[in-house]
Amino acid sequence: MSRNEPGLTNSELAAFCRQFSSLMHAQINVLDIFDSLKEQSDSALLREIVDSVRHDVENGRSMATAFGRYPNCFSPFFVSMIRQGELEGEMDRVLDDLATHFASRIDETADITTREFPGFDWERAITLLVWVFTWVTALVATCALGSGLIWYATGDRGLPGDPGANILIFIGVVLLLGVILFARGRRKV
Repeated sequence: MSRNEPGLTNSELAAFCRQFSSLMHAQINVLDIFDSLKEQSDSALLREIVDSVRHDVENGRSMATAFGRYPNCFSPFFVSMIRQGELEGEMDRVLDDLATHFASRIDETADITTREFPGFDWERAITLLVWVFTWVTALVATCALGSGLIWYATGDRGLPGDPGANILIFIGVVLLLGVILFARGRRKV
């Protein structure tokens, strides 16, 4: 496939991800899933890609690596979501999320970021920003909690009713709980 060749449309990707998700949810062998997806596809390009991906997976490559070999058809966002699904063992959920993503963007244009005409990847930037914000919040929470406990341990006035230390401990606990709930909520959604 050349770089100038058109990719897959959002409607094709939505249908592909929805079928893939349903078959993964049914706990069918992944190689059988690829055979089924190849038979069900109307697109010659998608049949060729599915056959190649099946061959790569059969030879021990990850699905993310196999799909990543087709940058004109599968965006870095798609590949990173597949990689995350493989790591978490939740491919059916990830594929369902991708199907919803592509279905919401159906305008018959390909959803790719080509390497010839690079653009700013907002999805990756937001993901990185959320990751940094989460870890900075966790660090601030740990520092506040530690400072409050040190205040109690070293201060002469470090009584349980001391408002300064209590405020630091309260802020630390609330921020840590927020980070934990946010991280768990993102994993399940």
